[in-house]
Amino acid sequence: MTRTPTMVAFVAALAAIALTVSLGNWQLRRADEKLALQAAWDRAEQTPALPVAGVDIAGVADRLPLRVRLRGRFVFAHEVWLDNRQMDGQAGLMLVTPLQLADGAVVLVNRGFARRDPRDRMRLPAVERPEGEVTVDGLAMAHTARVLQLGENAPAGSGPVVWQNLDYESFERASGLSVARWVVQQTNGADDGLLRNWPRFSAGVDKHYGYALQWFALAALITALTAFFGLRALRRRSRRT
Repeated sequence: MTRTPTMVAFVAALAAIALTVSLGNWQLRRADEKLALQAAWDRAEQTPALPVAGVDIAGVADRLPLRVRLRGRFVFAHEVWLDNRQMDGQAGLMLVTPLQLADGAVVLVNRGFARRDPRDRMRLPAVERPEGEVTVDGLAMAHTARVLQLGENAPAGSGPVVWQNLDYESFERASGLSVARWVVQQTNGADDGLLRNWPRFSAGVDKHYGYALQWFALAALITALTAFFGLRALRRRSRRT
């Protein structure tokens, strides 16, 4: 009569051990993936900028992150401010402006950060908008950093566009422009009223190692308890016989 509950407990313990070990291994795999991503970012930050023309846009998308150099003209009529951003501990906005290359291709450029006016949150920062052809150096990435978004982006109107997050499809609908599916985080340029103290990318692998240690520790605890109670049950059974 006692064997069935004992076997059920033993099987449940084995299942719990297998699950916790599996979760620990999954965290280690995630850490390996993050390390590979960190290495890719480190390489991109250290390599010289690659000149990019319109014909290269699709190829860049397959090599992100990548340091690039673009030449073109900013289309200020369709720039977008990204709200609820921070830099150097200050609240403000990011300015994203489309850059039209000589062959007509359009790439979005995150030009940098501007502080909010503490006296009037509705007032947008004053920045310089260079006319004519410009050279933009920066790091090409899949998208801008995202923030928690409540609701949809406001539709484009006659005034400045302020969004919470940048969405390529929404931008194309609002502007009528076809854009590359990557954005350049600009690193060159000065004296235009924008900050470009971009934080260094960190993959955050330590948390995955920490989670893995917790799962493996739990597996070890379950193993120890199973062995302890299993041996005690065997001793009791041997006394009875």
